Amino acid sequence: MDLSQIKKKIRFLEDKRQKKITYLLNPKDMVSGSIYTVYKKCGNPNCRCARGKPHGPFYYLSRKVDGVTKLTFIRRADESTIEEKAYNYKKYTKAMADLGKIDKKIYGYLKKIKGQKTEGYEPGKV
Repeated sequence: MDLSQIKKKIRFLEDKRQKKITYLLNPKDMVSGSIYTVYKKCGNPNCRCARGKPHGPFYYLSRKVDGVTKLTFIRRADESTIEEKAYNYKKYTKAMADLGKIDKKIYGYLKKIKGQKTEGYEPGKV
């Protein structure tokens, strides 16, 4: 790959990087975690859940706290708001990971430029 192609790729990646940075600098409201759906049995032997139709769905927010998964019940009135905020969190986290991948690619291309422009030195052969 010649130098002009590498520079073109870096410019393209830099444009993508700038868009990610702009998004990351202007986040929407978020809540840490993801939505987890649960169906439950109540324990009443005469209930429909005892015959295979559990109650639910009930929604929980699943998140890691000190390496342990915690589930927090989400009230029905808050479901849509929390779902949107959890989606925003997931999207933001993905954008951060994408930024890291773009940076890694740019760094790789810069190393190629360095390799192409660097030469060894031997006294008397300059």
